[in-house]
Amino acid sequence: MKNYRSYQRIDPIYFSGEIFFPVGLLFAASIISYGLLYILGLGTAVFFNVCIAWCGYFYFYFYGKSKTKITIKFLIGVFLITLLLLFVDYGAYALVLYQKTGIFKELYFLVWLSILVGFPIVYYVHLYGAHYYAKRRLASVYFKTSLSVYHDRELLTHIDGIAFINSSKKYTSDIKIENDYCFYSDQELAVMDLSSKYYHLKKSVFSSVIHVPFDADQFEISWYSIVEDQYYKVNIPFPFHKLILEEEKYPLKESKSIRGEKSKRLFLHIYQNGGFKLYNEDIILLDYYTNPTVAIEDEIKQVKLIANQNCHHYYNNTERFFDLLKELKKSNTIEKRQELQDKLVVWNLKFSGLDQGHYIEIADAYFKNYKLEKDDAFLSALRYLPTEITFVYRGSYLFPWMTLHIDTLKLNECIDAVKTDDSEEISFLLHFKKGAEGLEFIIKADEAERHFDAWEIVIDERRKKEMDEELHEKREDQQKRALLKEAWDLVFAKKYKEAQQNCDALLALDPEYGFAYFLEARLLWYTKGFEACYSKRDYFFAKTKHEPAALAHIYNSFGCILDLELRYEESIPYFEKAIEINPKEPIYSCNLGEMYYKLKDAANALKEVKKAKKMGYESDILTEILANKGKIDLINH
Repeated sequence: MKNYRSYQRIDPIYFSGEIFFPVGLLFAASIISYGLLYILGLGTAVFFNVCIAWCGYFYFYFYGKSKTKITIKFLIGVFLITLLLLFVDYGAYALVLYQKTGIFKELYFLVWLSILVGFPIVYYVHLYGAHYYAKRRLASVYFKTSLSVYHDRELLTHIDGIAFINSSKKYTSDIKIENDYCFYSDQELAVMDLSSKYYHLKKSVFSSVIHVPFDADQFEISWYSIVEDQYYKVNIPFPFHKLILEEEKYPLKESKSIRGEKSKRLFLHIYQNGGFKLYNEDIILLDYYTNPTVAIEDEIKQVKLIANQNCHHYYNNTERFFDLLKELKKSNTIEKRQELQDKLVVWNLKFSGLDQGHYIEIADAYFKNYKLEKDDAFLSALRYLPTEITFVYRGSYLFPWMTLHIDTLKLNECIDAVKTDDSEEISFLLHFKKGAEGLEFIIKADEAERHFDAWEIVIDERRKKEMDEELHEKREDQQKRALLKEAWDLVFAKKYKEAQQNCDALLALDPEYGFAYFLEARLLWYTKGFEACYSKRDYFFAKTKHEPAALAHIYNSFGCILDLELRYEESIPYFEKAIEINPKEPIYSCNLGEMYYKLKDAANALKEVKKAKKMGYESDILTEILANKGKIDLINH
């Protein structure tokens, strides 16, 4: 693969502030040269520039060197720096010449200025142009995808390389395997918190964005299976035509020609006997159950063995490591897990004891991830066995707060124990008696069932706390709404005493609940009259000022009270304030229009009721005002 080219990341071009340091030095030297030219003449200025070129280059050229012998290379460097300084100083020379003689050589000055300013511009234009061309070329040669590589953790594996190859144009992908996957011992796993434990147990050995050449026609992979003590190297045709490519949409600030194309995430699973499977969520691209081994020298094999051993903490000890190898070779759990990866079972899942609004996200033995709504999970379907189930609560946002990690091997054993040849489906029954605590997991086939306990729950405490707080607020809000509705039903039934009891209960539950104060104001009006209620208006305004909707209701309410007292002009500021606080509530505009109507202000009456009608409000008084074009019918009033 030495003659093949792979994707090379192109760093963005930045206009760095570091450029101002040398520019600043040149400008300072030019200022000093101007003074020397003006006072002492050309010879002194030239001598000054030669001196600073010598001293400056001497420092950089001989920095860190033990010898300071003057060389031809050094002298050439001094000469070139002097020329640069003198060229920059031409502006100072032209200025001095003009000041002393009045002569200004415009052509020379313009050429000098064009070179001085144009060279940096041309340089950066070249950089940006080359950067754009390079990115466009890469986008036309490679497409982007993500690759996740897995192998059974007990199948200790050293991957030498994975490559997607376009053999005709000699392009290859940019996959760099680190082989830093650590096999943690049972002792190490036992002392980890559950989140860390399952992160290490289920993490991929490689996961990254990669760049694959268009029209790749070969797939190559090589690895050493330590448990099997076998080396595999495979180069096979790659079915590029099966991939579905789509336009990369991000970043938005870049053009389509630079963003290029992408495909869905690829998954690669390495098995025993040289088998592997490459697929995405749509299609299996490559699937080999076995591949022939390749001979490698014992020295190379030993290097890979030691490299793998050094990745582990507990098994870095040679004796422990070889004991582990013996134990793994005797075990048949690798084969069992591999069989489960392709095993499909008709199953459904029912869970209870959690708040409404939950759905589940499944990760299965085939490494597929998908979500199921609660009702969909009830339906039986042919699926792979789950390895983890995450419970997600839909609130103000999604709360994936609890994950159930399942020992799939033991789950399969339990299924085999309860099902019969006549069993058509398996049911997983999850009963949460106290939230995440006290889970009862039952596996059922027909009438037979068995408790299953080979699982562990991991809870995201931060998300759980946020969810609990939101659920508490939701339940409290539902309770308040129920009390408020019941109180208004009692008000309409003129059972004011019972309604007041509900109002007191609301304020005890939440002293900041604005609509409870609106209820209290109405009850005060109904039971003690206009003056008792109107005299406490400042109290009610203060109690609801934090809740705009309730405050607007309060202002509207006092406007209505004044209306009933026939104090139409006094009511107008209250309705106007209600509209100011909540302009989207049409009844306030209609009430204001009614006051203008009663005050014989037809123009304003029509203006307000039209505004209310435009917002979708309908009422008898609104219809009357529109029909009368804002002019009140005094005979009927």
